[in-house]
Amino acid sequence: MSLCFTKIYSIFIIFAVVATHSIAEYIQDDSTDIPINAYTNDYGGGDGSSSGVSPTEPSISEVAVEKALSWLRSQRAQDWGWFNNTPDVLLALQLAPYTELNQIPETTPETQLSTKQMEIEILIMLWRHHEYPLSPGKLSKYALALNTLCHDPRQFHGHDLIGTLLHHESQRDADFALSVLSACSASAHVRKRPIRRLLDIANAVNDHNIDTVAIVILALKCIVQDHRHRNLQHFVRRPSLGLARQQLPDGGFGNLHATALAMQALQNEEYTINNHWNRTAAVRWLLSHQTENGNFGDIAATTDAILALSWRGLSAIRTLECGHVSDLENHVDIDEGHFKSHVPHTNSNDTEGRNVSVTYTLWVGTNVTENYTLTLTIPRNETFYNVMQIASLLDNHFVFEASEWPNGHYVHTLAGYKEEPMGYHYWLLYRVPTVPDPSNPPANQLVAPGGVDDLLVEDGEHYLFWYKKL
Repeated sequence: MSLCFTKIYSIFIIFAVVATHSIAEYIQDDSTDIPINAYTNDYGGGDGSSSGVSPTEPSISEVAVEKALSWLRSQRAQDWGWFNNTPDVLLALQLAPYTELNQIPETTPETQLSTKQMEIEILIMLWRHHEYPLSPGKLSKYALALNTLCHDPRQFHGHDLIGTLLHHESQRDADFALSVLSACSASAHVRKRPIRRLLDIANAVNDHNIDTVAIVILALKCIVQDHRHRNLQHFVRRPSLGLARQQLPDGGFGNLHATALAMQALQNEEYTINNHWNRTAAVRWLLSHQTENGNFGDIAATTDAILALSWRGLSAIRTLECGHVSDLENHVDIDEGHFKSHVPHTNSNDTEGRNVSVTYTLWVGTNVTENYTLTLTIPRNETFYNVMQIASLLDNHFVFEASEWPNGHYVHTLAGYKEEPMGYHYWLLYRVPTVPDPSNPPANQLVAPGGVDDLLVEDGEHYLFWYKKL
């Protein structure tokens, strides 16, 4: 079997080299200059506001990005790659020159040659994985680059790169988040367990570095978009606020890599944290690190800066209209996992007028042998069924099952306990004036007046689902 794979990869590499030679001859024989895509966007936040990238911002960033792109092209090796940075450079070259989020980049002969070189790099890495363990971070970058080239990483010469990433979950939070971002960008199925881990990191911003928090925010934004799960949008705001507040007086977020990632994580206007960060200052900080020849220190730093200054960064990959078929279909799978921390209370400075705070409690047994409570801050005008969905993402005790009827959902299982009509054990939903106290159980008149789909939660309300014998 090993000999068979060796022959297959050898044949592919020989084919790739022949194809590379043929395209190279075409370029050398063609007297016509290959056009470089016009870069038409402006950057910088000239009004000093903290809003996301805008086409009306000063053109100094446009000039800086074009100089950086030209420098990157000049660093291309004879094999049409960029040594260990080939996927990073292809990401920058494919995303930066466009202002429309879903515009598919043009494929030039040079791009084809560099793509072929990257494919050879990936195949060699897969071929030698027994000798040199796969790097989740590196494989994620390859998958993201393939996406920008409209190549499905789930179908890479018989290999599912996304499946490999999700199956071998990295213990390093930053690499894990990048793996999830790669999967989501490829329209792959992101299960509930990885989402829980992302939320766990997002709720402990102070325990993680800027790089990790920024990548987690990018991954969560992609998941919200992919699942059309608007209830998760609220969980993006808190880490975004924490990240924005880490901007230094000089405009940066520490080093260049961290600053570039933070700018990408905060640039989406939907999640912009007004009055807590200044994009203009961040742009100026980045531009101050550009040299006369256009680079920002080395190839890796230059690609980081380009994505940060551009209209499209890592968050835009999912929007490319490449025709990939999503295997998510707006579904979040329910699987096993443990979420370490509950959602903390949000102080008054962080809470927008459109958010409300409620408590949700579960009691098991007529004598209350089990008692679980969550405090949730959610958008206004959500139903209690939406509250239940959010709670199930945060704590396994709140995972539920429900039957769907024409008039709404009927919840029959919570915390692993299913209703037993023969024994008269049922789940009853109460709306109570204070956090439920087992020593003072609610009276029957406090049973909720409607089903879980009919109840619109209000700020300060308390809900109890009690499994008891009638």
